[in-house]
Amino acid sequence: MKTELVYIVEGCQKKDPMAQKLLYEKFAPSMLGVCMRYTHSRDEAQDLLHDGFIKVFERIGHLHNPMAVSSWMYKIMVNTCLNYITRNSQLQYYDMSDMENGENQQLLVDDTQIEEDGYTMDEIVHAIQELPDTYRTVFNMREVEEMKFSEIAETLGMNESSIRSVLTRARRMLRNKLSKIKNNKI
Repeated sequence: MKTELVYIVEGCQKKDPMAQKLLYEKFAPSMLGVCMRYTHSRDEAQDLLHDGFIKVFERIGHLHNPMAVSSWMYKIMVNTCLNYITRNSQLQYYDMSDMENGENQQLLVDDTQIEEDGYTMDEIVHAIQELPDTYRTVFNMREVEEMKFSEIAETLGMNESSIRSVLTRARRMLRNKLSKIKNNKI
């Protein structure tokens, strides 16, 4: 028995405008969240969402498993964001060779602590958006997309040690930003 989602995807594969509208309405909010993690503003994220959905509608005919549409679209949105960032040269190479001893050690982000501390999703997304472009991009690729350091380095054209250093600093900056939010709530 086919689900509603399968009918929607099949309609999109036939280029049915109503099915495309339904798919957009169903997934736009969550995909906008993906785009917002990689940008500084909602307007920029909405532009990337639009670009991503154009790619979705152009390529949906190649999707063999309609039930996998969500994860398939997610990858398209992430790639759209990464392409935008690298195309617009928003990433800067940071030479981390001058870092102090011990500062290069990887710091862990404790997801349970973030949840227990009572931050809203909006507060977390806002804190991530405030990170410098390189930090935000590396943080998202490693912590959200769970990419390997080698994949991130290859994608961004940086070496792995720089990726690790950028991630360490991004985590530290994010903790500081969230700490300030927590202190303002008290």
